[in-house]
Amino acid sequence: MCGVAVLVAKVELTEKEVDAFLTATQLMKHRGPDHTGVYRRLNVVLVHHRLSIIDPDSRSNQPFVSRSGESICAFNGEIYNFRELRNDIELDWRTHSDTEVMLENFERFGPDAIRKWNGIFAGIILQGDNLFIFRDRFGIKPLYHFETDRFLVFASEAKCILNLLPEFQLNYRALNKYLWFGNTTGRETCIAGLTKVTPATVSCLNLSTFKNEESVFWKPNEIQKRTVGEAEAVEELRFHLANAVKRQLISDAPLGLLLSGGVDSSGIVAMAAPNSSRPLDTISVDYDQTSGLNSELPLAEQVARKYGTNHREIRVTSRNVVEIFRNLVFQYDEPFADSANIPLFQLAQACAVDKRVVLQGDGGDELFGGYSRYQIARNSAFWKQASKSYLFLRGRNRERMKRLNYVLSQESNAGVIANYLTVETPYKDPYSVFGRETAIRLNEFDWQADYKSIDFPKDCHSLLDQLLYSDFKILLTDRYLEKVDKATMLASIEARVPYLDNDLAEFALSLPSSLKLKQGTSKYLLKRALEGLVPNEILYGPKRGFEVPYRQWLQTDLYDFARAAFESAADPFFNRQRLLELLEIHRSGTADYGDLLWKCLVLIEWMSIYQSRLKVA
Repeated sequence: MCGVAVLVAKVELTEKEVDAFLTATQLMKHRGPDHTGVYRRLNVVLVHHRLSIIDPDSRSNQPFVSRSGESICAFNGEIYNFRELRNDIELDWRTHSDTEVMLENFERFGPDAIRKWNGIFAGIILQGDNLFIFRDRFGIKPLYHFETDRFLVFASEAKCILNLLPEFQLNYRALNKYLWFGNTTGRETCIAGLTKVTPATVSCLNLSTFKNEESVFWKPNEIQKRTVGEAEAVEELRFHLANAVKRQLISDAPLGLLLSGGVDSSGIVAMAAPNSSRPLDTISVDYDQTSGLNSELPLAEQVARKYGTNHREIRVTSRNVVEIFRNLVFQYDEPFADSANIPLFQLAQACAVDKRVVLQGDGGDELFGGYSRYQIARNSAFWKQASKSYLFLRGRNRERMKRLNYVLSQESNAGVIANYLTVETPYKDPYSVFGRETAIRLNEFDWQADYKSIDFPKDCHSLLDQLLYSDFKILLTDRYLEKVDKATMLASIEARVPYLDNDLAEFALSLPSSLKLKQGTSKYLLKRALEGLVPNEILYGPKRGFEVPYRQWLQTDLYDFARAAFESAADPFFNRQRLLELLEIHRSGTADYGDLLWKCLVLIEWMSIYQSRLKVA
């Protein structure tokens, strides 16, 4: 796991400009503290920061040159099936790394080779006058791009790019999405011109003409739904999950498994235990403000005892939350308001004491139907009628049902899905926290656009099927995988996601939703596959989320910090009076504005970091 950056000059750059680029890349040194490599050729400068996981010997450092000398690569990630790919090529191998196999594989078979890479990756390969840029199927590893009249630049973290620019413009279309979802969606970011490389694509940039041709090497919407019996599907799922976990246990660095006490992480431990020659190291986390009845620690302990793991419990606290909050706002490069990144970073910091790699359960909910909203989508007609009961309710139950009724009353499935995935509603006017001109500009753009433009599979028609696919395509990539990568890499930890193994994910996408949700049971097939391996109390007990108490923080620990931030918010970009009014309402408990206030707090902090160069007009 590493950090990569490449500068491609359109004109002859000064040494001062090149030095500025090299200095900027140091901002992501945490992604690769073990070695920094630089390669220069004519108008190209490649930089690689290495976190040594596979073959830590210096012979595997990057940028890495192929045996022929015709190709040079710098990539971030792991190719889990590199040993299988190695058998396809007769070569006197110089290393034991996946890097060498990946590069030699690409040199022989070209961009089509990427279709066979099973892993997490984003990187660059230089061949002659062509620069190839690629990103894994699911967008697990990030890669950003920006172009000026003097250069093009790609980097694993956008802060390296922003540090090069004397000024940059706010992207109101992306900011509008952030207002509703707490993160941007799609290729665009909150900085105009700064884009994310699209997952499952490989581009060829000609270094003479600077023309870029992009192709897609994997299309999930082309995966056909299968007609498969339940018993057969259970066996096949066990097979794919076991293989996925076994592949991802490969490491020459200390490895651990994050064990939450939920279905997904417990399943990973169950599949990992038979494939380890020694007891596994498992780590669980509990938050000081969510301990007690909601704690999953006792469930995690059950799994640890069952498989005889070396189990460690980490308790993270809300002390120093302001300092962590500020560090993470900078780390995420653009506004990002998923507050779970705070305990995740604290957990990664604790793991980093003696671990370099962790396996965790992201992807299980989206691929196998784990969220409660899937049950509502499955019975949407009933819930649309039942939600009218809000007229007779009081307090928070009234607001929940009123919002649900609004969501399910949208004219299209895309509208239902987009509105379900935000806590905001037009009738509460989230734009009121901005000044009049800002609100007008934001309203020019459709915050639901990415959901309306999804290219669904041909047999994906029901609300449930479209919700499952939308979550996989957008929510997983743009929120959850982004959250995990940035928080763990800040602590120099590589996070692996076995549920997003190529074969396992394709299998899951081929299943009908009737096998994912059945008889009122979420993740039905996955739970059936894990019966006997994971305690039934975990499989069929109530789902426990890891709640970050940011709403309470805004009433207590973070109240003074938030008030000071809102009082100093840029005027007239923000409506300071409205922000302070909502903070007081929220503090009193009269109404819950926690999500909107948290998003504003993140945005204000982010804007303050770049205030001297960020242009909002």
